[in-house]
Amino acid sequence: MPYAQLLKFLGLKRKKQPLERRAEHLRKFVSYAPSPGVPPVADFDPERMRITWIIPDFMPGAGGHMTIFRIARYLEEFGHDVTFLIQNPTEHKTGDEAKASINVHFQPFKGRVELFSGVTPKAEGDALIATDRFTCYPVEAMGGFIRKFYFVQDYEPAFYPTGSESLLSEATYHFDFDCLCAGEWLHKIMSGKYGRWSTSWPLAYDASVYNLGQGATEPEPRSGNRIALYARYVTSRRAVELAFLALEILHQRGVQFEVDFFGWPLGKLSTGYPYRDHGILGGGELAALYRKATIGVVFSATNHSLVNKEMMACGLPVVDLDLDTVRSIFNENAMAFAKPTPDGIAGTLEALLADDARRKSLQQGGLAFLEGLSWENSARLVEKALQERVSKAAQGDLRP
Repeated sequence: MPYAQLLKFLGLKRKKQPLERRAEHLRKFVSYAPSPGVPPVADFDPERMRITWIIPDFMPGAGGHMTIFRIARYLEEFGHDVTFLIQNPTEHKTGDEAKASINVHFQPFKGRVELFSGVTPKAEGDALIATDRFTCYPVEAMGGFIRKFYFVQDYEPAFYPTGSESLLSEATYHFDFDCLCAGEWLHKIMSGKYGRWSTSWPLAYDASVYNLGQGATEPEPRSGNRIALYARYVTSRRAVELAFLALEILHQRGVQFEVDFFGWPLGKLSTGYPYRDHGILGGGELAALYRKATIGVVFSATNHSLVNKEMMACGLPVVDLDLDTVRSIFNENAMAFAKPTPDGIAGTLEALLADDARRKSLQQGGLAFLEGLSWENSARLVEKALQERVSKAAQGDLRP
C-alpha cells in the first residue's frame, strides 16, 4: 500500500517537509481564483468614491498601517466611503474586532472592516487599493472595480534575499495598477523602471504630537551629547548594526556621549558608554525624548523613514545614511548625511557633536523643510490621484 494511502487508512496525517511548508506559506498569499464583476461605472461620483483597501493584519504600533489608516481617515472626512478587507488574519477574529483596534490604537474610522482567507473577496466599487506585495495578488484577481491602485510605501523586493519572495514582490510592479508612492524615490522607480502610472505624496508628521513644546517657537537648549537612536534591529533595512558599530568607534575615540535606544527592546548590552533602553515608546514619549536629545539617528536602506521628520518637528538635528533614497527627499540644510559604514557614521556623529553651530543650522533647516507638510495635504494628493484615474478609467481613457 502506498505510504499516503497507509496514513489515510490509519487516520494519520503526514508531516509536511520544510519545502512543502514554505511553498504552502506562499500559496496562501498568491493563489487566488479570478472573481469577475462589473465595475459600477454608471454610479461613479468623484466626490463620493467607494474605496476599498486590502491590507495585511496588524498589531498596535505598526507604522505602515498607521499611515494607511491616516490617509483612510481623511478620505472618509472628505466624503468618501472607505472599506478595509484584511487578508489572512492572524491577530483579529472578526471585522468588528479589527475595527475597534483601528479606532483604539490608530485612527478614527467609521467604515466597514471584513476579513478573508483562502478565497478571493467578492466586492465592487470605484477604487481598489493594494497595500503590500501579497495584497496585490487578491487585488489582481478581483473584478468589480473601475480602477486598481498600489499604495507603495517601500521597495519590497529588497526586503528579501534574491529568490522566490523577492521575485514574487517584484512581479507585482508589472500588474496593471496605478501607483500611489510615499515619496519621490519610489515614484521614480515605479514610473521609470516599471513604466507604471505613478504619483507621489510625502510622508508627513502629526504636528499635535511632534512639535517644539507647548507655546515654544524655538527648539529647547540641549545639554550634553545625547544621541537618540532608532534601534528597531529586527527590521534589517534599518541598518541598526552599522549604528551600533559606529558608537563603539566613537567611544574608542574618546568622545563622551550617552545613547537613548528606542524602537525595540534591546536587553542588557555590554557597552563602554551609558545608555537607556526605552523599547517601544508612544508618540508623546518620543516627542519628549526628541526635545531633549542632542542628535537623532534613524536609518533606512530602502525608502526613508517618517521618524526623521518627527524628530525635525521637535527641533532635533537628524543624521541619516548618504543614500539616494534619502538624498532624493532631504537636502543638506535639513539633514546630516553619513557614509553607510561604521567609520563614516562615527565621523559624522563626532563632527556634529563638536559643532554647535551646525546643529543649530540643522534645527532651523529641518523646521523649514517641514513647512506645508501635513497628513491632510498628503491625503488630498491621494484623493486627487484616485479621482483622476478612476474618472479616466470610467471614460475608457487611461493614457498616461
